[in-house]
Amino acid sequence: MILEIENISFSYTPAKSIFKGVSFTLSPGEVISIVGPSGTGKSTLLKCIAGLIQLESGKVLFEGEEIPEAKNMLIAGHQEIALVNQLFKLNDYFTVKENISNQLHHLTIEDRADFIKELLEIFELEELSSVKSKDISGGEQQRLSMACALAKEPKCLLLDEPFVHLDVHLNKKIGEYIRKLAKLRNMGVILVTHNGVEALSWSDRILVMRNGKLTSKYSPRQAYFKPKSLFEGRFFGELNSIYINEKQVLFRPMEYSLEFSEGKHKLEVEWKYSNFKGPYSANYFELNNGKEIVLYANQELTMTKEIYV
Repeated sequence: MILEIENISFSYTPAKSIFKGVSFTLSPGEVISIVGPSGTGKSTLLKCIAGLIQLESGKVLFEGEEIPEAKNMLIAGHQEIALVNQLFKLNDYFTVKENISNQLHHLTIEDRADFIKELLEIFELEELSSVKSKDISGGEQQRLSMACALAKEPKCLLLDEPFVHLDVHLNKKIGEYIRKLAKLRNMGVILVTHNGVEALSWSDRILVMRNGKLTSKYSPRQAYFKPKSLFEGRFFGELNSIYINEKQVLFRPMEYSLEFSEGKHKLEVEWKYSNFKGPYSANYFELNNGKEIVLYANQELTMTKEIYV
């Protein structure tokens, strides 16, 4: 294992616990996403794992050895663990290229030049390579921060909401690059996000965090198709909740049929409106009890009166 998180807890004051009793492991080449609402302790958890702030209890092991307590370190943190968050730790008066180059002293001059070129291209910073980091936008600083973290070639990469400033194209491009790099280098990655849809395509495993505790562990397919609750399921996309024989049934907007089949339950519905989503239309219906559900289709389902789930 790269990381073993053993029953760790953290609080700012005795009366304000941020998270408590968190345990999980991270394997070489594995990508884990931690999903949950804002304010549940996800970002603080990453700082604790990185050794930047002092744990209240528990321990973090890196490759089998306990990470020293932050209070006992002259400079808090672990050199093999890179954290990328919203506090972009860049040298304001160095150029984009110089910020990356400063992380690459472990490489030969030739390898350094090749890696800088690769990172500038992946993070689409080529045209900004000679611009001082203080003069680029927040989104560009975030991309540079990720490039600098990868330039260190860490064994463990921690990402705190890394894509909030990125468009869809860059999100996909950078995400695929980091996943490939994780497998190639056996680098463990932990992604913290409140966007569960993002986590589905990123992750080997997904952990759900709520009120300072890890409440569920899923594969991406389990998180989407078999969530344990409506609250958790809605992090990963639109989800319908109905009651059949007093039992709650959760189903995704594509998990229905317009034709009867054995074992399916009929619902009478009334079409209300549709939202065009590009590859599909989201059709919103009202049930007899006034509850709204959404169904995906390649067209508006204006004439639909009943469905089967």
